[in-house]
Amino acid sequence: MNYRKTKEKFYIFLCYFSAVLATMALFGILGKIAFEALPSLNLEFLLTPENEAKGFGGGIANAIVGTILLSLLSTIMASPIAVGTALYMKRYAKNKHLINNFSFIIDVLSGTPSIVLGIFGLMIFVYHMRFITGGFSLISGAIALTILILPVIERSAEEAIKSVPAELEEASYALGATKWETISKITLPNAATGIVTGIVLSVGRAAEESAVVVLTAGYSQFMPEFGVSAKESMLFGIRISPLQNLVASLPITVYHSFEFPSMVSPSEGFAAAFVLIVIVMLINAITRLIVWRRRIG
Repeated sequence: MNYRKTKEKFYIFLCYFSAVLATMALFGILGKIAFEALPSLNLEFLLTPENEAKGFGGGIANAIVGTILLSLLSTIMASPIAVGTALYMKRYAKNKHLINNFSFIIDVLSGTPSIVLGIFGLMIFVYHMRFITGGFSLISGAIALTILILPVIERSAEEAIKSVPAELEEASYALGATKWETISKITLPNAATGIVTGIVLSVGRAAEESAVVVLTAGYSQFMPEFGVSAKESMLFGIRISPLQNLVASLPITVYHSFEFPSMVSPSEGFAAAFVLIVIVMLINAITRLIVWRRRIG
């Protein structure tokens, strides 16, 4: 009996120790980055685009806006596809062999290294479709990121749909509702928490990605501009900004500070990294708040 209690206490201690160790590692990383970022972390640095600062670097407003645009656009494109796929897999597909194949493909896609997706985007969207995308551009990066985050949303949506009590759907059918009416009025509202959680987390996943963005979106020192201009090489002879223009992002800004240490202060790279971490933390906090409010409701 004493041996069992001792063993239980040992494993409890081991779990607590692991949790404390992980927490200390996280705060150690955040503390180091925040300390190194302090010399450059100010409002002027955050609100000034790089082209208006002196020399290379000096401002990350263009990168912050570019990161937000890339994340939101890719999530907007990926969400309908991912949720539609999840609905088909869980409510429409009857062939188990087909479901297993679809599931295998999604697993492979989720496990594909981002650099591979970046090279794919470079070859297809940047070169072969440059008359549509404009080459290195916001839309090229957003489409490549859509492929990257699609499995995240799809898996979350699948789990959320699977968790909807069957009794609710059966009651809907018993009252004469069609399949789509049941899905739209019973299944999706009850699965909304899980679906929204997956969507919000995918925004953070897209925001922190660097390999895909550097190979498809490129980089620009200027703030994104909105408008339409003439461009003979583009489809229909027009360029839609900022969709078909180069766009900056925070991960690439961090990379530049260490690629060109003689031109960009390392503290600016740490400051950009700190801002990126704060954005991702806020996104995760919003996700938890959504789940908490849904549970309370």
